[in-house]
Amino acid sequence: MTSPANATAEAQTVRTGIGVAERLERLPMSGFHILILALACLAWLIEAFDIGLIGVVLPSLHKLWHLTPKETGSLAAITALGIVLGVVPTGILADRFGRKKVLMAGMAWYTIVTGLTALAGSVTTLIALRFLAGFGMGLMFPVPYAMVSEFVSSGHRGRFTGIMDSFLSLGYFVSPALAAFIIPNTGLDVGWRIFFILGGVPIVYVALLWWLMPESPRWYEVKGRYREAEAVMAQIEAKVEASTGHPLPPLDKEQFRPIAVSRERVPVATIFNRVYLKRTIMCWIVLGTTFFIFYAIQLFMPTVVSRMGFTLTTAFIFTSIIVGASIVGKIIEAWVVEIWGRKPVIISFTLIALICALFFGFLRNPVLVLLIGAAMSFFGISVDPAVKIYVAENYPTRVRGTGVGFTEGVGRLIAGAIAPFYFPLVLARFGTGGSFVFVALVALIGVIAVWILGEETKGQLLEEVSP
Repeated sequence: MTSPANATAEAQTVRTGIGVAERLERLPMSGFHILILALACLAWLIEAFDIGLIGVVLPSLHKLWHLTPKETGSLAAITALGIVLGVVPTGILADRFGRKKVLMAGMAWYTIVTGLTALAGSVTTLIALRFLAGFGMGLMFPVPYAMVSEFVSSGHRGRFTGIMDSFLSLGYFVSPALAAFIIPNTGLDVGWRIFFILGGVPIVYVALLWWLMPESPRWYEVKGRYREAEAVMAQIEAKVEASTGHPLPPLDKEQFRPIAVSRERVPVATIFNRVYLKRTIMCWIVLGTTFFIFYAIQLFMPTVVSRMGFTLTTAFIFTSIIVGASIVGKIIEAWVVEIWGRKPVIISFTLIALICALFFGFLRNPVLVLLIGAAMSFFGISVDPAVKIYVAENYPTRVRGTGVGFTEGVGRLIAGAIAPFYFPLVLARFGTGGSFVFVALVALIGVIAVWILGEETKGQLLEEVSP
């Protein structure tokens, strides 16, 4: 029986047996894991392209609608604000109803709204539709890496997240690369609409998720749905054996352990109790400050490079090269994060990026703009997967969706809404140099937070690091 101290609102019971964690931990890498990784990568590639849309259409909209700095800030921030309002309930819904259903619903929502945005006839309508699209993005944003972290073994979580995140950068690269060819060669009021039409095409991806993506067996287990957990694990193990051509090693009967089972809703307040409060504060600060480097690059780089005296086409090409550097960076990060650990990668990568930001805005030489900009992107955007997996590892399975959802919500409110809203105002008053000093100072707060408050989680079972 559970003690009175444990008979809390979390409504846990205990079941003894070989858990899903041990069974997943013994699986070798296989075609099944590659499939899960590919589906998660595709989800983020699609969403990254959509997020990158506003950055590449802003210069056209400036000319078409004569945007003020306030309107520019609103357009840059409104999608992130929608993400914030969507991402918080997403974590709760994912913990309540499962990861797969929420991911499918979010993807369907935002791709449909993005396609409709091509019909916008005014800045007010565009802002409203981008807010709604952002809400749909929020419904799916935290789910892919939460799911991947629950499918793969402890020795591959960081690596898989790094690879996934490189597809985010690929999506961010594709947006300005396409813009360099589409926007200059179409009418002022046509090119930006083409991009939103392209953003609505991936609605077909929802069918792939329904067909190929299983629900998390860890989630089934903590919900006490043992039959579903066993059925999914049996399918996974069969697929791994078929993929590798070798039988799995026998289960070690000495690996029996107590499994905490949430038969009722776990209160949101759990992530604020004495066990998790410091982690929650640290996660919110770190994600909210380090991610601002990404938003500054993705949303404003074409505008900033144009203000440096380069043509719009050159600005798009420079932006694609600068963002493209983060693709290589994330692939490298995927390896070093499992060697160095989460904290050293987050601290060192962010420090290098903020030093680059201090100089970037004052540059005018095209070679230096590309080199320093690429270095800022290489480290400043490539740190994101380390931050994401670090956040996911700081919460137990029964509240991982809630913890990740709240962190994404608060973090993106800071990094994607509040800071980007003020960036155009700082840019207008202090120029490109002052605007990137602003970016560096915000990022420094994240370095201090993870250094003082963070604990290393590399190589631990999720059940160990978040009991």
